[in-house]
Amino acid sequence: MPTPVAASVHGSLGHLSLSRPEVINAIDLEMMAALMETLEAWETDDAVSAVLLDGAGDFGFCAGGDFREILARAAEGMTIGTVFFRNEYRVIAKLAEYPKPVVSIMHGMTMGGGISLGGHVSTRVVTDRVNLGQPETGYGFVPDGGATWRLARTPGEIGTYLALNSVDLTAADAVALGFADHVVPAERVGELVEALSDASGGAPESVVAGFAVDAGPSPVLGRQDWVDACYSADTVEQILERLWAFSNGRTVEGVSAETSNDPDAAKAAGEAAETLLKLSPTALVATLRSVRAARDGETLREALERELRLARWFTTQPDLFTGVQALVAQNTESLHQDVVPDWQPADLSHVDLTDIVAAMDTALRHSVFDRGLAIPETES
Repeated sequence: MPTPVAASVHGSLGHLSLSRPEVINAIDLEMMAALMETLEAWETDDAVSAVLLDGAGDFGFCAGGDFREILARAAEGMTIGTVFFRNEYRVIAKLAEYPKPVVSIMHGMTMGGGISLGGHVSTRVVTDRVNLGQPETGYGFVPDGGATWRLARTPGEIGTYLALNSVDLTAADAVALGFADHVVPAERVGELVEALSDASGGAPESVVAGFAVDAGPSPVLGRQDWVDACYSADTVEQILERLWAFSNGRTVEGVSAETSNDPDAAKAAGEAAETLLKLSPTALVATLRSVRAARDGETLREALERELRLARWFTTQPDLFTGVQALVAQNTESLHQDVVPDWQPADLSHVDLTDIVAAMDTALRHSVFDRGLAIPETES
């Protein structure tokens, strides 16, 4: 039976390869368990001095969480908010805090939880063909797995923009915004893996640096002036108002389309507003609140705990299931990408911020960091 994670040791390098290429290595419970088991074994194994994490297949490193499994488990009555997400976050924390060097190589599609798996380790590599994104608001959810902690540390309001609008990132964006450390050409990845496997090659970071190329300018960072002006507003509704005003020629927070460094500023702002109107209002409001909360001196661990509380709440909300079902149908039936799910509520003004704040502040019985992957279904 195929394993969801291929684990091997070459020289002193432990090599973990996500091995579900048929679903672009989407994360399921079996994959989480395999990653945790091997990482814990290698942690005290003197024969392993460093770890490499990559993904099988040409299409991508990891498409994120396997929401087909979430829907299936929900139908079985499983407490998915505590089991699926806690287990995922524990693996992410294990990678982030690992006592040995960990190198991740992210290629092709790398979305949501995939960025979290590869994006918190000690040396993060993207190929020149990578496509990263936080698509959560498009299927009625919020960036999680430490994503809000990372997004809150991007320049200005870029993280807010990425989180709300599910913006895709290039390799240059990834390096400029702190999602990755190095760009390595896709055709040289095989050589890089061989070099990392050679115990005489030196420290992993130095080996990777020897293969890195200049990332080039970041397209997203080139939008920062109007993004900062529009996305610094306190609410999603106010962000929308600023985007519409800016796209129609008005000056917002001292920036206009004529003075912007982005030659396509007015058009891009209008498109950003149009995108927001298609996304889950509940997810947008919760995402803005969550990213802003992560700015207040949180550690990654604290962010994961808050994200778990919010993820748990979202598993009780209709938009997550509506959005995931629409996403699954789109992928299997090739539906037009502009189909907008029936969000509930459908209007930003009807979203109850009180419920979202309460969800973020209400402690669960078990922490992300409690021992054991199997959490009883009756857990609350």
